Amino acid sequence: MTQSLRKTVLSAMSIILILWGIYFAFWGFGVFVDMGILPADNLLAWESGLYGAIMMGWGLTLFFVGRIAFERNDRDLLRALHWGLILWLLVEAYFSVTLSVWFNVGVDIALIALVSFVLLERKAAK
Repeated sequence: MTQSLRKTVLSAMSIILILWGIYFAFWGFGVFVDMGILPADNLLAWESGLYGAIMMGWGLTLFFVGRIAFERNDRDLLRALHWGLILWLLVEAYFSVTLSVWFNVGVDIALIALVSFVLLERKAAK
């Protein structure tokens, strides 16, 4: 597989993930209950498992990619990490506000500040 094809496949996978994320964030996982694919009494447990798995994968990605970005002092990679984290935390904060999960709004605000300080504070060079 060529480098170009690998990049295209990864980009396509990323776009699909983003689109499914938008769908699930705004319309929910209830579609699986409505279609009879998932029993309603399993929905919360399944959503919790998915959210935990996503956080583990995202955390591991940040751990490895973040270390590479700092070791290389790569401004572009640090910015990419920053924007990905900001999007995550803003969308999460939005839903926390709309669902009155106020403690999580505070967590999101604190994380945005910390992430921004850590990723943007450093005078990175290309």
